[in-house]
Amino acid sequence: MDSRAATVAPARWPKAVTAAPNAPPRIVALQLNETSIAPGSEWTGRIATTTNVASLEIRTESFSFNATRIAYGQFVFDQHVLDIVPQYKRPYTLQVIARNTAGVADARLIPIVLH
Repeated sequence: MDSRAATVAPARWPKAVTAAPNAPPRIVALQLNETSIAPGSEWTGRIATTTNVASLEIRTESFSFNATRIAYGQFVFDQHVLDIVPQYKRPYTLQVIARNTAGVADARLIPIVLH
């Protein structure tokens, strides 16, 4: 997924897709407010998945956190970016990883930049 596509929401946000607990998880839609992240900014995102997704991780090689599940198959995050140490100001590949309870994963890779 390219960085521009990651910031554009579908015309209608998709509902969660029903899936059996042992079925492979799937990321259905993803939207970030920014892919160019600066100190002092609010960085938000929402992700629609299949209903069997137990956790959704947002990570790069420098940070990792879990998005909050607000309903089955619907996840959000909101991070206030306080400061970025100079050596971390560079491009990254953001990994958005949805996992079911068995650990099976579906991932999206998105280029981002920390300024």
